[in-house]
Amino acid sequence: MGSKINMLIHLSVRHLAVVDDITLSFERGMTSLTGETGAGKSILVDALGLVLGDRADSNMVRHGCDRAEIEASFDITDNIVLQQWLIEQELNDQKQCNLRRTVSSEGPSRGYINGRIVPLSQLRMISENSIDIHGQHAHQSLIRSDTQRLLLDTVAKTKPLLAKLETAHKHWQNLKHDVAAQEVQSEQHIAQLELLQYQINELVPLDLSESSVKELISSQQKLAHASELMTTAQSSLHSLYDKEEGAAYSQITQALSNIEALTNIEPRFANIVEVLNSSSLQLDEAAGELRHYLDNNEQDNNLLTEVEIQLSALHDIARKHHVEVEALPAHYRFLCEQLSQLTNSEEHQAQLERELAQQEGICLELCQKISHMRQEAAVPLAQEITATIQQLAMPGGRVDFLITPMESSRFNDTGADHVQLLVSTNPGQAAGELGKVASGGELARISLAIQVVTAGTRSVPTLVFDEVDVGIGGSIAEIVGQHLRQLASTQQVICITHLPQVAAQAHRQVQVSKKQLKDTTYIELIELNQSQRIEEIARMLGGVTITEKTLSHAKEMLEHTP
Repeated sequence: MGSKINMLIHLSVRHLAVVDDITLSFERGMTSLTGETGAGKSILVDALGLVLGDRADSNMVRHGCDRAEIEASFDITDNIVLQQWLIEQELNDQKQCNLRRTVSSEGPSRGYINGRIVPLSQLRMISENSIDIHGQHAHQSLIRSDTQRLLLDTVAKTKPLLAKLETAHKHWQNLKHDVAAQEVQSEQHIAQLELLQYQINELVPLDLSESSVKELISSQQKLAHASELMTTAQSSLHSLYDKEEGAAYSQITQALSNIEALTNIEPRFANIVEVLNSSSLQLDEAAGELRHYLDNNEQDNNLLTEVEIQLSALHDIARKHHVEVEALPAHYRFLCEQLSQLTNSEEHQAQLERELAQQEGICLELCQKISHMRQEAAVPLAQEITATIQQLAMPGGRVDFLITPMESSRFNDTGADHVQLLVSTNPGQAAGELGKVASGGELARISLAIQVVTAGTRSVPTLVFDEVDVGIGGSIAEIVGQHLRQLASTQQVICITHLPQVAAQAHRQVQVSKKQLKDTTYIELIELNQSQRIEEIARMLGGVTITEKTLSHAKEMLEHTP
């Protein structure tokens, strides 16, 4: 056995189906669980599956109980990947991994890792990195192409590249969707572009800066009231300055002269003089402004007509665009921005197409690497499986992996290959599809050979085999047991079996039996010592009647185990 401690060390099950309360400890090497048919051996595998995130059903809860509870502990001293994952999830607990699953009779269930409640997906993450369960019906899925591809990928160790490809392919699909959406909108964009360009061309000849529009409106108002403005300016200039008698400027300057002459007598007049002096200057300045206005603003009817024509054109175009004249500059900017956006959308589409092509290149490069790894692994894996099935009563059997490029699509998130497992069960027979060539028994033996061959390639430390040896017996069963024991030199192996040849190969053996007490049925587990193992192996060999010869045979089988 290997020196690493990296395994399932404890399983506790309460109130699950016929299980009342059992606890089972595990060690390194190979452990066989044996017992009569219907004793409940597979319930332990079901319990293990539940605590590792399998779907639960309230019917699993033992009759009369509120809930079922399963606990499992793993020593992950050497499982660096799982240690790191637990640290990242803030679930680490001194290199221990304790799982717990409760299933309520009312329906809901809960999962725990190191005492913290977690979603079931995290329990399944523990499973991926700690244990691999091979069910007794695994061969039924082997005829599916996905299963065959996964088998090859497991051995080829393509998982890291496949994870990258999955991410890259998803990005490629998103880009492809975006490009398609842009293409659907392209015809609409063309029509919008034509309309916007027409509307902008209408507005371009007009000076539509906000200042120019305001100035035009102001000019029209001034020109329309030019006569009134001139009359008011002339009368105001006359009253303030040009009037011969009584002009405001003359009266103020006269008052200033009179008061200024008396400042020597009344010093307080000095302030008044200052105010009047300022007023006379301001009046003089106002008069100058009025003269300048009158000199430079002669009424020009032609200019008024020209301004009103321009303003009328602005009103017409504003009504056409459903805005006020004052809002035309902002409307013109809005149309220009829309045109720019649509123009940019065409550039964006071109950019998306470039990104799509680039992302496709990334995907294809990953696919090429994955395909190369599959090609390299396919031949030696096929040879190893072939050698194993020939030991399992199929002397002329042969398997091959056929790897061909995908036809319907260039690639997907699993690569660019179609992987097919072909088999020939007799010498000289052409290899064909597994599901069409192999009988049920042959398929089961091929599946077992594959599980034995590939189990050692998995990084998980614990392997569980649940009656995968159904339909096999005699010397073939002994070979299967030898393979499983060999696996136990590097990984922990737990094997539920009805074959004495397999059970005898185990380092330790646990007997599972179903007991009845009054109206209650429960499961009992006994770890067998050497003499008890002889009796259990003899029972498995001889059935109901156990003879001295059977006991002797059982003892011999155990003694000849390496």
